[in-house]
Amino acid sequence: MADLYALDLAFDLVEATPDTVLAEIRRQLTPDEEGATLLATRGPAWRVGGMLVGEFGPGERGGWALTARQEIHAEQLPDLEDLLMLLAPHIRPPGPVGRIRFYEHESPDLLVLREGRVVQLALDPR
Repeated sequence: MADLYALDLAFDLVEATPDTVLAEIRRQLTPDEEGATLLATRGPAWRVGGMLVGEFGPGERGGWALTARQEIHAEQLPDLEDLLMLLAPHIRPPGPVGRIRFYEHESPDLLVLREGRVVQLALDPR
């Protein structure tokens, strides 16, 4: 059995987001030889269906916009948590930032910014 998750992220970052944070997002969107980046895969998903994408650039209302759909392995979940902790103070406005779904489940869990951190809310108790 594969321990894969469908990850969807879509949110804006404030204009004052530090350069170090912006650099980390760009690094995560850039493929490396070891496959250690979370948001860099492009093309058809192996197990979760659809296409894998990652886009980052200036936002329509200032600041920055990030959209990504990726297939991640269970061992990457701590890296995802670290990335979201880094980004949380700069996400605008509080509310939903994405979703994550174990590939065998029908419904995803929401990723929501609450009180300065991203929390996972189950939509379907399992």
